[in-house]
Amino acid sequence: MLDVDEIPERPNINTLASFWAGFVGGIAGLAVGHPFVKVRLQSRELASRYKGTWHCFAMIIKQEKVFGLYKGMASPAVGVAGANALVFGSYTFLIEKQAELRGRPISETDLPPLLDVFIAGMGAGTITSIMTCPMELAKVQLQNQTTTGDAMKYRGPIDCITKLYYAGGIRQCFKGMGSTVLRELSFGPYFLCYESICRGLTPKGSTMSHHEITGPKVILAGGAAGIVSWCSTYPADVIKTRIQSEPNRYKGFVDCLRHCYREEGYRILFRGLTPTILRAFPSNAATFMGYTWTMRLFTAEKPFYQREEVAI
Repeated sequence: MLDVDEIPERPNINTLASFWAGFVGGIAGLAVGHPFVKVRLQSRELASRYKGTWHCFAMIIKQEKVFGLYKGMASPAVGVAGANALVFGSYTFLIEKQAELRGRPISETDLPPLLDVFIAGMGAGTITSIMTCPMELAKVQLQNQTTTGDAMKYRGPIDCITKLYYAGGIRQCFKGMGSTVLRELSFGPYFLCYESICRGLTPKGSTMSHHEITGPKVILAGGAAGIVSWCSTYPADVIKTRIQSEPNRYKGFVDCLRHCYREEGYRILFRGLTPTILRAFPSNAATFMGYTWTMRLFTAEKPFYQREEVAI
């Protein structure tokens, strides 16, 4: 049994709680936002097949009904939720580590400096890139399968990654890693925007933590954070999609950027931005609703280290 002075002042449970809350939030965000993913038309193949975003949307509804907008959602669901869990878990971990380096561990009601929030967000995005790069490579390859022959090329994400590995080794599975990291740096503005809005909407002197603010405030803060995040690094996402849709065509980020600009002009860097912004608000509002709801379950009862008396 521990002596009184051996009991940790603040057991490290926040990172684990944030991880699982992020997982739930990822599922919620995917369910709301998936229909917008297919109509972004970032790859050359999809762009040539449809006249624009709304034409793509209408044709999918006409040919495949509403269910067509959700085609392919099941296979990436666990991966997307896992990546979201890793983002939120890493973010919380980095926030805590920065507080420890400052010699001032945070509590539930402490607010970390916004600079720490921004750095932790970018760090979490960089960490998550290791998972999201091969996952999105498989997603892009599967989305680009159009003919019957192509449809038989990959039977699913795992089959796709396996065949890419046999074709070019581990490097082939991480095509577009540089542009993926650049895109995921958007989690810096993402968390910064969310935290800033939450602080502005929380009454002064309140002891509430952010997962206790009301639903409408979470929706506003989460939705706005999603829009700011995507706008901050959207061109990097376009380049990532181009590289991953044709892995053997480009030498890297700069080479792909040069080819895209020369062949299609600067507008290519913003192709698909409209449906992405339309998706960003509801999808990220749902993500943070799922996240905050789950965090409430973890904090419904004060942990032992916040109680007045501790039995030894």
